[in-house]
Amino acid sequence: MILDDEKLIRWSLDKILVQDGYSVDTAATTGEALALAGKAEYALIITDLEICGDQARSFFAEMISKQPNARVITLTALVRDQAERMLEGLATHAIIEKPFTSQAIRSVVDAAIGRTGRAIEP
Repeated sequence: MILDDEKLIRWSLDKILVQDGYSVDTAATTGEALALAGKAEYALIITDLEICGDQARSFFAEMISKQPNARVITLTALVRDQAERMLEGLATHAIIEKPFTSQAIRSVVDAAIGRTGRAIEP
């Protein structure tokens, strides 16, 4: 699942992941994402940190309770240290800073899923 309020980001991530053979659902709001999380099981959730606002901790807790086996990758436009402080203690597999490259997305997603056999440089 991809959660980002920016349509272009959702579209770009969807295109990259579908090209690599992944099935993808997208959400533009935390409410949409939580609704999807209640209907299907996801191996991976890619979410924008800033979309959660002040409710980031409660959103992550609720998402993880609905999707306990999912790996969470967080996208952020914040400085990495600031994002890490906001996510401290939460189950996040990786943080990707915006702007990102398709190679960076592929590398982090493949590592999170445990997919190998691809030679991609981060």
